[in-house]
Amino acid sequence: MIKFSVQKNDILDALTTTAKAASTKSVISALEGIHLSLTGNQLTVTGYDLELGIKSTIDVEGESDGVLVLNSRLICDIVRKMPSGVIRFDEYEPLKLNLMCEDITYSIMGINSEEYPVLPELSRGESFEISEPLLKSVIGQTLYAVATIDTKPVLMGSKFEIKNNELNVISVDGIRIAIRKESLLHEDFDFVVPAKTLSELLRLLSDDESKIATVSVDRNQGIFSIDKYTVFSRLLEGDFFDYTKIIGMPSNIEAVVNVRELMECVDRTLLLLNDKIKSPVDFTFSDNTLRVFCETAIGKLDQKIKCDYSGEEFRISFNSRYILDALKNTYCDKVKFLFVQNTALKIVPLEGDSFTFIVSPVRRR
Repeated sequence: MIKFSVQKNDILDALTTTAKAASTKSVISALEGIHLSLTGNQLTVTGYDLELGIKSTIDVEGESDGVLVLNSRLICDIVRKMPSGVIRFDEYEPLKLNLMCEDITYSIMGINSEEYPVLPELSRGESFEISEPLLKSVIGQTLYAVATIDTKPVLMGSKFEIKNNELNVISVDGIRIAIRKESLLHEDFDFVVPAKTLSELLRLLSDDESKIATVSVDRNQGIFSIDKYTVFSRLLEGDFFDYTKIIGMPSNIEAVVNVRELMECVDRTLLLLNDKIKSPVDFTFSDNTLRVFCETAIGKLDQKIKCDYSGEEFRISFNSRYILDALKNTYCDKVKFLFVQNTALKIVPLEGDSFTFIVSPVRRR
C-alpha cells in the first residue's frame, strides 16, 4: 500500500496540472481521478480522460511502493487547504488513505486502480525535437483561429505540417486562417492536435531557450515530452482545409499599418457592440490614411490613423474581434495588410514570412 511524504507545493503543482486531464464526468469513476504510482522515491502523478493525458514525476520521501487513484477535485482541494510544509500520504487499508499535515488528518476513500486506463505507448512513428519557447510560440500565435464549432471536427485543432524542412502550424475556423512557419529539419509528415491539448501545452511550456521538447506521433496518438511533464493526446483525423490555394492568391492592394494604433482603435469599437448589437468595423484606405468607422444603435466611432498606402480609395469591412485577435498575435510594431481581390485580408510581417494571418471580410448588403 502506498505511503510517502512530500512538500505541499510539489504535490499541489503536480496534482493541479494533471487534474486538467481528468474527466469531469464519466461513467468510469476512475477517469475522474488522479492516478498515483510510487516506486522508491519517485511519485508519478497522472490524469487521463482517454483523449488527453498529463503525467508528472516528482521526488518524494517514499516509505511503501504502491498505486492508488483519488478523486481529482477532492484531492486537489484537500491539499490546497493544507498548511505549508510536509504532507504524509498513508494508505492504512486498501483504498483507505490518511493525509496528514501538522495536526490535521483527512481520511478519504480511493478508487480501484485496476479501472484506470493504460496510457498509450508509441513503438513506432515519427518524432522531432524543438525548443520549448519555439513550440510555445508557434502554438500561441495560431491557437486563436481554431474552430470552436464541430461542424468539421478536424478543424477543432491545429495542423502541424512538416514539409521541405519547414514546420507549418495552421489553424482554420472557416473565417480565419493562422499560419506560423519555422525551419525544422525532418522528413515530411503531418498531424492535427486538438485545441484542448494545445491550451494545456501553452501552460506547461517554458520560455527557457535551453529546454527542449520532444514531439512523438504514431497514427492517432501524439506525445509531448516537456521538462517534468509528459502530455498524451489523441490526434484529430480527417481532411484538413487546403489553405495553400488562398495563400497563393496574389494581392492587388497593399498597406502598412501600426499594430498598436490599429488595435487600440478597433478595441474602441467594442464599446458599441454586445451580444445583441453587432456591426462590422469599416476600414477605408486613402492617401496614407486609414479611416476606422463603426456605427450601431448605441453610437458610432469615427477615427483616422496614419498608414502607408498610396492607391485609390478602398473600403472593406470586418468583424472587430477577428481583426483584434489577429493583430494581438502578430507581436510586431508594424505589419503589411495584403488584400486579395476584396475576398480576404492577409496580415504578414514587414520582413520574411514567419506568419500569415487571413481574415475574411464582412459582406455589406
